[in-house]
Amino acid sequence: MIAASLVSHPAAASSRLISLAFNSQSQAPQQFGSDEFRQKLLALSGKRIVVDYRGNGALGSENTVLAATRSGAVDMAVISGGVVSSVVPELGVFDVPFLFRDVAHAKAVAQGPIGSVIATKFADKGLTLLALGKQGFRNITNSRQPIRAPADLKGLKIRVIPNEVYLMTFKALGAEVVPMEFPLVYAALKDGRLDGQENPVPTIANSRFYEVQKHLTLTGHFFAPIAFVANRAMFEQLDPDDQAVLIAAAKAAAEVTWQAELDAPRLEQVRKGGMEVIEKIDRQPFLDALKPLDQEFEKRFGKDLIAAIRSTR
Repeated sequence: MIAASLVSHPAAASSRLISLAFNSQSQAPQQFGSDEFRQKLLALSGKRIVVDYRGNGALGSENTVLAATRSGAVDMAVISGGVVSSVVPELGVFDVPFLFRDVAHAKAVAQGPIGSVIATKFADKGLTLLALGKQGFRNITNSRQPIRAPADLKGLKIRVIPNEVYLMTFKALGAEVVPMEFPLVYAALKDGRLDGQENPVPTIANSRFYEVQKHLTLTGHFFAPIAFVANRAMFEQLDPDDQAVLIAAAKAAAEVTWQAELDAPRLEQVRKGGMEVIEKIDRQPFLDALKPLDQEFEKRFGKDLIAAIRSTR
């Protein structure tokens, strides 16, 4: 149970306390975004709104943080999009494999009309979406062999976020898929219950997966946004000026994550840790293996929406 002290309440007669939670390692986009949000909120509100900040797994898994935010035990959270999309299915269109060309493409979608429409789908889940930021493109590591084609994944026990699109994608690629909460992954890789996992490069480095994994392939198969979300009831109780301040602070924080260049130094770190890195692959065999899922994705998210994302510039 989340501690009652995290429920929002006046910190003093002249200020309001808002609780914010995230689960990531230090020096990760969730932390960068949360730090910037806290600082920007203090500045924009004239210290009228202050943040009670809990990070680095203090409250449990991202699913636990999300549930606490929906219930109101936590006022705000910064959470991986792949976790949020299990509750807000419309956000799951970002999970469609190989849908985004690059970071600029993902940002244009997130901050454009498509992102605005997706934001409206949060309300009936007890949430308000304040902004979308960047966690990064996700890549595959494993302890068995280099991954250059889908055939190399056949039979490997690969951990994924407990997310239907992630599950069906890696099943289609031939892996033995193991959904698992992130805090359990390192130990499972170490003792051999898992052969591999997939995550952005900064997460791979910050989690020291190079200690228990030999091979990293920069597949970039999913683009992972991060969602700055607020409990809907808390947000709607704020006066319009304070709502605007929260949104402005979240957008500024999200921009920090879009601008962060984290992969290059983290790749150097994993190489020094002994990990073999395959930077270039032929994507076509992966696209061919996933072709049978096209109809399922169109059914879930709409053929026109997927086409609109592909054509966004």
